[in-house]
Amino acid sequence: NIKLDSVSYLTVDEVNTLKNIDLISSYLENKQSDIDQYNTENRINKEVLLNGRNLTNIGVFRKYLETYIENHSGVNKDMMIMVRQLAPTAHGIPIEIYAFSSDKRWKNYEYIMADIFDHTIAAVPYFNLEIFEYPSNSSFKDYAG
Repeated sequence: NIKLDSVSYLTVDEVNTLKNIDLISSYLENKQSDIDQYNTENRINKEVLLNGRNLTNIGVFRKYLETYIENHSGVNKDMMIMVRQLAPTAHGIPIEIYAFSSDKRWKNYEYIMADIFDHTIAAVPYFNLEIFEYPSNSSFKDYAG
């Protein structure tokens, strides 16, 4: 689950930074070009980021995950691969991954899925997103008197 308050529109600088990620650089080039063309043709005032069409960090993150999974050596490419976002809850925005292992042995399946989720969790901060989790004692250490 992604924290709701970490979702945002991407600025031009943020998009340019994300273009350094190989798996999504061409996607970002094409998508940003389409968005810029639309906004220009429709004379959108982009001084306010909310106006017109924009990329969001969570949308680009979903595309990144989908591309990562499509390129993962342990994933069955002949079956459905999908990354989707579900309705927000009090625990954030659920991100759901559909993919099937190319190896049917349980131990290997678990390794492949853990590998995908390890990578997913480590990738979240690159998109200026945060994973939702309940506070623990260490969450309050800066507030101890």
